[in-house]
Amino acid sequence: MKHLFVPSLVLLLCGACNKEAFFDGPNFYQDDFEAYVSLIDLLPQSELLWSFNQLTKAGNSITLDSTKAHGGRKSLRFAAEKSANGSVSKSSIAKQNMAFWEGETLRMSAWYFIEGTDSLKWLFLMDLEEQTAIGAGPGMRLAMVDNQLRVEYKFFEKDIVQVSGQAKELPRNQWVELIWEIKLSRKNAGTVKLWQNGQLIIDAQNKTTLPKDVLYFQQGTKGMYSSFEIGITANSAENDLLLWLDDVRIEKVN
Repeated sequence: MKHLFVPSLVLLLCGACNKEAFFDGPNFYQDDFEAYVSLIDLLPQSELLWSFNQLTKAGNSITLDSTKAHGGRKSLRFAAEKSANGSVSKSSIAKQNMAFWEGETLRMSAWYFIEGTDSLKWLFLMDLEEQTAIGAGPGMRLAMVDNQLRVEYKFFEKDIVQVSGQAKELPRNQWVELIWEIKLSRKNAGTVKLWQNGQLIIDAQNKTTLPKDVLYFQQGTKGMYSSFEIGITANSAENDLLLWLDDVRIEKVN
C-alpha cells in the first residue's frame, strides 16, 4: 500500500507547484440555445457544451422553448416548485472544468424572463464555484431578495447589496439583461459590479472575491473558479416559478 501512496503524493505536489497548468481549462463559453432540439443535446459526455443539470423535485423541468426568446427563436425554460421542508428546489444547468484565476476579471451575462408577480423572497439565479472531487468549493452567487438583486457569498463575507434608497427592483414578465463582473482576489483587492438592463446597480471595491487559501487538494480553494451554474439555482420557499434564459456568456475580460 505504501508504494501506491507515493505516486499519488507526488502528483499532488506537482499540481501544487504548477496549479494553472494542472487545472487548466477554457475561460470563455457562450450559448444562445438555437442549435438544440432537446435538453440532452446540451449535455454531451465530452462536456464540450454544458456539464450537467440539476432537477431536485419531481415537478421541476428544463426544456427548450420557442414561445419566448430574446435573440433568436429559442430559449431555455426552467420550472421549479417552491423549496419546502428543508429541501432546496433547483432547476439549473452548469458548465464545469473552466479556469478563472486570481488577478483576472471575469464577466457573466444572460437574459432572464421571470414570469408572474408572486413573492420570491430568496431566489438564486447564477452561481460561481470551484468544483472539487466531491461537491464544490465555496463561491459567490447572484440572489434576488424581495425582488432586488444582491451578491451573496458562500464563505465568510457580508452580502453585497445595492445602495439603500437607490435599489432597483428586477422587472418581471419581460426580458432583463444581467451582467455580473468580478475581479478575483483572496485579499481585499477584488471588485464586484452588476448591471441590470445596462444600469450599474452594484459597484463594490476592495472586496475579497475568492476564499482564503488552504490546502487546495483538500478544500478546493486553489485561487480560482471553475464551475458556472445558471437558471434557478435555488428557488424561494414562497411560490413555484417559471423562468426563461437566453444568450448566456461567461468570459475572462482581462
